Amino acid sequence: MKLMLGFYPVQSGEILLGNNNLNQYNLREWRKKCGVVMQDGFIFSDTIARNIAPGEENIDKEKLLNAVITANIREFIESLPLRYDTKIGSEGHALSQGQKQRILIARAVYKDPEFVFLDEATNALDTNNEKVIMDNLQQFFMGRTSIVIAHRLSTVKNADQIVVIDNGEIKEIGTHSSLTKKKGAYYQLIKNQLEL
Repeated sequence: MKLMLGFYPVQSGEILLGNNNLNQYNLREWRKKCGVVMQDGFIFSDTIARNIAPGEENIDKEKLLNAVITANIREFIESLPLRYDTKIGSEGHALSQGQKQRILIARAVYKDPEFVFLDEATNALDTNNEKVIMDNLQQFFMGRTSIVIAHRLSTVKNADQIVVIDNGEIKEIGTHSSLTKKKGAYYQLIKNQLEL
């Protein structure tokens, strides 16, 4: 994921965006087009609203509401005395890992990017929260290129294409349906997670 965002140089091979090598792009401009939720994502010591819309002088209330609904965190935010003006981060209200992940998802949704990268973005959430968020994100993903890295397979079962990687090697590529019928590596992973 960090290679695709240009945080590390490619040691061998190449990363193509369409037919163009990533090295040909201005990385700052490329990252502006990307909404990213990493498992080690950063929460700023600022308000909830400013964490969801960092750098925005005039936060769009409608976009903000849409983002928190998509990330299934509206109820939590609106239960706080200062709601969206509640300070979080190292100098503010402590968040659980699941709440932090939902704020980061809301940030990516608010940005309204062309490309979406989720790296274990829901691994700290309970199954119900994850299902609601992934259902909400399906609509958000429409018309965007989205890459989702997950060990919890329910997160990726609706993907257009699933790539199974084991020890850095691609084992299988296909849809949920085609890979389960094949009864290979993906099928075994699902069977192990009791999700069939």
